[in-house]
Amino acid sequence: MKIFSKLFGKKKKKDNQIDVTDQKELLKCDENSKLHKTDFGVSMELSLNISPDEKKNYEVSISSSPVGVSTGSTATDFYVYEWFIKETGEIFYVGKGIGNRYKSFHERAYEAEKIRNMFDTSSRFVGTGLTEEQAIELESKEMARILNETKDRLTNRMIPLFAERDNGYGRGPETPALQFETAPHLYASEIEEHYFGLKSRPFDEIKYENLKAVVFITRNLRDEISVIYGGMFENYLDEVKVLLLTNSRKVLKSKFAKSVTAWIYVGDDYVTNYENDQKQALEKLGRNVPTYHLIDVWKFLKGRFGGVDTVCKEVVPINPIHNRVPLKQIKNRRNWEKGFDQGIPYWEEGDRERKAGNLERALELFDIARYNGYNAPALYTSYAMAYRKLKDFDNEIAIIEEAIERLRLEKNKINETTIMEFKERQAKAFSLKQNSSER
Repeated sequence: MKIFSKLFGKKKKKDNQIDVTDQKELLKCDENSKLHKTDFGVSMELSLNISPDEKKNYEVSISSSPVGVSTGSTATDFYVYEWFIKETGEIFYVGKGIGNRYKSFHERAYEAEKIRNMFDTSSRFVGTGLTEEQAIELESKEMARILNETKDRLTNRMIPLFAERDNGYGRGPETPALQFETAPHLYASEIEEHYFGLKSRPFDEIKYENLKAVVFITRNLRDEISVIYGGMFENYLDEVKVLLLTNSRKVLKSKFAKSVTAWIYVGDDYVTNYENDQKQALEKLGRNVPTYHLIDVWKFLKGRFGGVDTVCKEVVPINPIHNRVPLKQIKNRRNWEKGFDQGIPYWEEGDRERKAGNLERALELFDIARYNGYNAPALYTSYAMAYRKLKDFDNEIAIIEEAIERLRLEKNKINETTIMEFKERQAKAFSLKQNSSER
């Protein structure tokens, strides 16, 4: 990210030129490289163009890449269209097409189609007689214009990077702000609040009798985790699990299990997802399921039973024997993409061997993938599954610990759901090891 601090920093450089240090930094990137970022279903792309002049001074230009996808068509009758609400004039969707695309049903534009069904809407052309590339470019410019110059809320999932606001798929303005040790609301997006009148919903008030058999809901964990738990999410989760299990409560895996008595969310989620889950619960279980938040359950159980020591007093020693190189000797440790490209073929071959039952060969290939810098959760899951099959619990525990350590080092990319799943698998491996040693 040093590139961005240099390009968008407070210091200005004359004539878009950069100094020698900047040149070296930027030349580590390929020309016309693209950076991709997603959040709340929003996709944005950036084009970084580096070109030398006659004196070998490098000029940098940055532009938002068009958000459309080319089909390779050579037709010249493409157009750009937009859908709007007649009464208010609000534009809610921008697209490109050919033929009758502008008036056809858009299966993947769910929110836009819902608006068309609820309101009196119409369409108009922004430009016609275009090549596909021209249509893609105009589509992006029109979206940027709407987001920068109007208050209209677009339902397009992809938006230009330099738009001054997003497309409204995040928490709506009427949803209470996130706070430390405070349960959030199941939220409505800005689009849902504005067009459909949806409101955020607080979690249910806890009743102890409903904590008999619970399921933890870990869907859509994002930035709310660090705010609600102050960076100590695992501590809260561990305490709640210990308090539940030591008081004869059960933790289930399926949210539609017949015996489930409550769902416990660890983060937040769209209120529409919650409503869809409750509809499924009615269909499958014949009843709704009480829905609580982890932070509320933590407060409730602490108030009822007091504090809890989540540290295991009896440490089970492990002695993993393997030929894996130390992490510091792994290639491409600071180049994730290169490590991915060089390592994934070995992981893919290794996973085929694992599924065929050739576990030792699979582990050899996983080691090569790891050595080349492949650092995806899938690799560590495959490692763990192979070791579990071999009943090598020591190595399973050790490799999962490494996976968790590496995930935590990715400060801006921590996937709490993945870490939680690894910790659960590791706990199971500890239990299996202890049981096998007692026989």
